[in-house]
Amino acid sequence: MEILLFIIKTFVFYITVITISAYLSLLERKLIGRIQLRRGPSYCGKYGLLQPLADGLKLFFKYSCLQFHSIYSIFGVSLLLFCSLLQFAFVPITQNFYLLSSNYSLIYLIIINEMISFSEVLIGVSSKSKFGIIGGIRAIFQKFAYDIPYILIVIYISVLNNTLNINKINVSIVSPEFNVLLFLVSIIFFVINLIKINHIPFDCVEAESELVAGAYTEYGGMLFGMIYLSDYLNVLFGAVLYTKFFLGVNNIILFTICDILFIASIIIIRTLFPRFLQQQIIKLSYRYLIPICCLFLLYFINLY
Repeated sequence: MEILLFIIKTFVFYITVITISAYLSLLERKLIGRIQLRRGPSYCGKYGLLQPLADGLKLFFKYSCLQFHSIYSIFGVSLLLFCSLLQFAFVPITQNFYLLSSNYSLIYLIIINEMISFSEVLIGVSSKSKFGIIGGIRAIFQKFAYDIPYILIVIYISVLNNTLNINKINVSIVSPEFNVLLFLVSIIFFVINLIKINHIPFDCVEAESELVAGAYTEYGGMLFGMIYLSDYLNVLFGAVLYTKFFLGVNNIILFTICDILFIASIIIIRTLFPRFLQQQIIKLSYRYLIPICCLFLLYFINLY
């Protein structure tokens, strides 16, 4: 009976996560439309509410080109979607609602993050298009840009809360002398999230105006739909992780509001900033993000 309840709970949880992620595309198109004085989707259902469903059905029933892809390409896309979904299992939305609990869940999240990075590289370099291969190579450089500071901040959060279990992280109990430092770390983590989720100004992997969708150029139909969904899943997960790490919100309504504000800020940045060059991202990481994260960690250890 417990196994059946767990299966039902998991199914409902992931259907909810996938639905929310799909509707993030509508939020993004609507918000960008408002900023650019356009309407955005408005004809498919009232206020365009059925547009994500129509897009999903179109991609699902579109002509399948699986036979033109290698097994590595299909494996890369499948791994990307699987890991993008799996990471939600370890993050509690509230104190009493989560799928999996482990004393080493932060380590698991780092491993899953590495697998997502590997799958993005594999999707590109296993493509038969030179633009896809270039996009895959750029994904390697982007991975180098955020990997180290991302891990350093996760270590900082785990040491600050004296646990590797994300369910036990609670910034509200942090000592007052660390509040300013935690605020500065949250800004760095926000920038790292922008690099991690491959959004402007750090979208080297896709770079639509330069590489015609980059690593994803040769992917269409269901495979493109899986990549597209994974992208928004990672955006949603970044919002959830940021809220859990730095805001300490346990109320589901406040948690949702914080997530929406985080995602809206990412969308607004997309409309305001130009794209960084890949060497600029590497310089930003190794000249500023990594040294600052190391200084934060050393300062914290000294105070501790």
